Amino acid sequence: MTSYRTDKTSRIILAIFMAYMLAYAYARSEVFHAVERYIGGKGGFRQDYITKKDQAPGEGWEYKLFFPAIKLEETIRSLNNYF
Repeated sequence: MTSYRTDKTSRIILAIFMAYMLAYAYARSEVFHAVERYIGGKGGFRQDYITKKDQAPGEGWEYKLFFPAIKLEETIRSLNNYF
């Protein structure tokens, strides 16, 4: 049986994670956009990456804050190219 403190801690961690993902969803729709890059020309393999609008990838504090979520989304998108 879990203790009250452990249960409370897990709820706090879950709430922080959910707030982070909600903030990323908002930033993804308002701040970031996906850029398609074709390796080897237009007929080659497509690689998507997420960047802040009007900036190069990796610039800005928003990109650094949401870097783990961005990499997770890019990984999911790249897996969709294989299946």
